[in-house]
Amino acid sequence: MKTTIDLDEAKLKRVMKLAGIATRKDTIDAALTELERKAKLNHFFANALPHEAYKDALDPKYDLMKLRNLAKPKRGETW
Repeated sequence: MKTTIDLDEAKLKRVMKLAGIATRKDTIDAALTELERKAKLNHFFANALPHEAYKDALDPKYDLMKLRNLAKPKRGETW
């Protein structure tokens, strides 16, 4: 969709440089995507179930550290 808006040119250029994005269009699209992501997270946390609702969601035998250690490369190995 084409539209005409007034933007803070200095801010736009700073964001483009910081993010390493070459075009205004891609910079604005990235900004909208990030704002959408944050809004979804805020909505999720505002409407999340209480902690007690998740207490049985994970197998008590699940050991994250054991899985992480198994996934680490051994000495001399590379990923």
